[in-house]
Amino acid sequence: MFILRLLILFFAWTNLLYADDILAYEKESKEAIKELAINLKKSLKAVLKESGPTAAVEYCNIAAIDITDRISASKGIIIKRTSLKVRNEGNLATSWEKDILNRFEKRKKLGESIKSIDYKEVYVDNNNKPFFRYMKAIPTGKVCLTCHGSTINPDLRTKINELYPEDKAYDYKIGDIRGAFIVQIPLLN
Repeated sequence: MFILRLLILFFAWTNLLYADDILAYEKESKEAIKELAINLKKSLKAVLKESGPTAAVEYCNIAAIDITDRISASKGIIIKRTSLKVRNEGNLATSWEKDILNRFEKRKKLGESIKSIDYKEVYVDNNNKPFFRYMKAIPTGKVCLTCHGSTINPDLRTKINELYPEDKAYDYKIGDIRGAFIVQIPLLN
């Protein structure tokens, strides 16, 4: 009985230590997402203002990947965006990401605020490497509707189709879940 209590105490103690690590990884993930979101939004708004939506789509086609890769490299993490309806085939959701995105949709339907919808876990990849991964829902805002809404300017639609022939990222409304940011942080063994 004593040994059982000792084991329970040991597992409780290690889980408390682990919880602090999870909080730190979650904080790191949120900071990376915030940096990416601010950089994407700021650069996109500047191009929209200066050159209009068609130029913004062309810019986004190249710059979004560069901005994302730069932040990933500078932080030593993997960060990306995905959606159930992607525009860029390079952002296709994995089966795990689709599952979490569908859970996000259910949570939203149950009344949870999109701003609070997230998910976190520790997992081991196919190479037996442990990672912390975090997903955060992206709400559809007014600025998103120019390129992702249901009434897209015909010239803009033509440019989108030219750059993204398999585009599915349209017909969104304010308050929809546009997609999610995903962060993966490699863990030390």
